Amino acid sequence: MTFTRRAPDEPKAPDPERISRDAARLQLELARAASLLRERTSETSLELTSDIDALITSLSAFRTALDAQPREHEQEGALSREAQVALFEVGKAITSSLDLETVLNQVMDSVIELTKAERGYLVLVDAHGNHDVQVARNLDQDTIRSMEFAYSSSVIDEVLKSERSVLTSNAQTDERFALQRSVAMFRLTSIMAAPLRIRGQVIGVLYVDNRAFTGQFSQNKLALLEAFAGQAAIAIHNAKLFGQTDVALKQRVAELESLYRELAVARERAERGLLAVEREMQIGRVLQSEFLPRELPSLPGWQIAARFLPARQLSGDFYDVFRLSSGEVAVAIADVCDKGVGAALFMSLVRGLLRAFALRASDRQGALAAIGQTNDYLAENHGRTAMFTTLFFGILDTETGELSYVNCGHDAPIVLGATGVERRLESTGTALGAMRDVDFETGRLVLLPGDSLVAFTDGVSDALDAAENPFTEERFVSIVRGEAPSVTALLGDVVAALRDHIGAAPQYDDITLLALRRNPPRRDFPTGQYRVIETLAPGPGKRGRRS
Repeated sequence: MTFTRRAPDEPKAPDPERISRDAARLQLELARAASLLRERTSETSLELTSDIDALITSLSAFRTALDAQPREHEQEGALSREAQVALFEVGKAITSSLDLETVLNQVMDSVIELTKAERGYLVLVDAHGNHDVQVARNLDQDTIRSMEFAYSSSVIDEVLKSERSVLTSNAQTDERFALQRSVAMFRLTSIMAAPLRIRGQVIGVLYVDNRAFTGQFSQNKLALLEAFAGQAAIAIHNAKLFGQTDVALKQRVAELESLYRELAVARERAERGLLAVEREMQIGRVLQSEFLPRELPSLPGWQIAARFLPARQLSGDFYDVFRLSSGEVAVAIADVCDKGVGAALFMSLVRGLLRAFALRASDRQGALAAIGQTNDYLAENHGRTAMFTTLFFGILDTETGELSYVNCGHDAPIVLGATGVERRLESTGTALGAMRDVDFETGRLVLLPGDSLVAFTDGVSDALDAAENPFTEERFVSIVRGEAPSVTALLGDVVAALRDHIGAAPQYDDITLLALRRNPPRRDFPTGQYRVIETLAPGPGKRGRRS
């Protein structure tokens, strides 16, 4: 068996780039030390300064010689590979963050690392054409403070003016910049600057320099800086756009939050106001119910019933049954041409006028004359409101069954005879309040035993279901024609059919029903007084009010 002796590992050759970089750092530190010693006037300080300057010169010569020697494996394309690495780093900066400050620092640190510069400055131009340093970094990737903050403003101005890069190996002897105040004051030597360009527009400048050495930068490094600046401009532009969008978004969110708070306060106020209005409306409904008959009169030999279903808290419908001074009974049902508060107020006025004029009369003709008196008052004093009222008003002699009536444009009540004969009490005049001095004709009929009269408002026939199909008068009449044992049961059948038709849909209009029936003499019928005030779809635990 043959064994091969393994040679010991050979020490790796020193990296010329690292040696050059370390020499540059040492040269820089020595230059700073020499600058501090010059500020002192002692003889020892001057001697030390001379020695340090000599050492700096030696280091510079060493670096120059080191750079001149050929390096192992270095080919003509080495710079292009370095450029590719640098551009890759910039690409990472573009995608790694959209925070402008972070991007600016990443760009500047990459530039200094790439060019081996002592310091770097990133200048941006605002919308008004003014420029300012946004980032100032040093070789140690620290932000340059005020004492070290020094750059050639003339170089920056030249790049912005010409929109071209600038390279000078020694600004102290370069005729373009030697006489510039900033160059002389800050003892600037090697300077390189390239424009930041996006979509053909220069948005800033990348600037690097080295105060200690001349000839620090070459054309190859300038080309690399220009390529770097193209990628950096994209990163900066995107970060600025994002920042503007982010600021605008935050401002919009703040505005929306403020608006939400205002809306919350307004909603709270509105809810408090709505509760107050609802309380007032509830009080108004209670008061309006008091305008209706508290009890229907007991009429021997007659049945009488009523149902009142307002669409809202307050209604423009009303009905009334009351005895006159002559002993006869007045019956009325009316519909004001609107709904809600206004209609309720107008209804109260019409009912009060009609009752006052009718109760003041001494006979039937005087009571019927209350229609004209009420009409003239409304037309003269409230005609400008353009509100009118349809009304059926009748005077009934309960002994004879004779009924004298005036129909002021109201839905024609239905009269069903005991023998099946049907009659409609059509209009005999115009609606109340439309105009003055109207002649209202009077109709007359006799209700025989077993005959029924059913009066209603248009909220019955116009009731809508969820698909907005009306209940229709035909369907209502078909229920009235049924053989209900009493008018109370008859109106109950009508209301049940209306509830079934409307279902979950909101009630469109007020619904009022009033029915009379003369009992046949051969049977014992209750004298009948039945009054209901309710909503069409009462909530749980709520029932209609009966008396």
